[in-house]
Amino acid sequence: MIVEQKVISMQEKLKDVAFEEISELFYFANEYYGEYLLDLVDDFTEKEKIPENVSSTMVPHLISWAVFCHQIRNSKKTIFQHYLESPQYKSRRRPKVHKIINEWKYTMPGFYYIEEIIGERVLLVTDVFQLKEKVVGVYNEVYHQPRERDMVLGYLLPAGDGTYSPIIDFFHIPVSHKREAAVRIIEYYHKKAVTTEHEFFVKHYPKLLSIISSVLQ
Repeated sequence: MIVEQKVISMQEKLKDVAFEEISELFYFANEYYGEYLLDLVDDFTEKEKIPENVSSTMVPHLISWAVFCHQIRNSKKTIFQHYLESPQYKSRRRPKVHKIINEWKYTMPGFYYIEEIIGERVLLVTDVFQLKEKVVGVYNEVYHQPRERDMVLGYLLPAGDGTYSPIIDFFHIPVSHKREAAVRIIEYYHKKAVTTEHEFFVKHYPKLLSIISSVLQ
């Protein structure tokens, strides 16, 4: 039992250190790609006609996608991949922590049904597209707990122990709009179906955000 507790404690510490890296990543993104990200945001809000009352909470999710998933123009890499190769990250890279962080290269944003509120910051969700359940632990300082049967969107990162954690607070889609939102994004997914789901989110995630925005208006 003591050994098991030590293993759990060690895993929690590794997880804490890994997720502390997110603030460093976004500092790097702003420092080196700030103007590029602002251009993406401006293009998104103007092209998709996102109202101000929605954009304030939706745009941070677009930025998360732009950092982790979107390949920079004239580059086959994301900002996150450039960060992993930067001297800033390499100078404090730790093998066990890096093993967790490196997995984030393969993640994508998602839409989730809230199945169960397990604890104050622990949720059971089901991926709308994959129909897979995930246990989510929330470490964000800013967190508004969703209600059971609501739908949320966000970027879940694997925490190295089979659980996941969001980069920032979820964007909430209330149960009153859940069915229409799900139907419309799934229809769009099948209309634009490509080779892999990851490729779909790389290309079409901003449009999915636009669809959610229109549903909520």
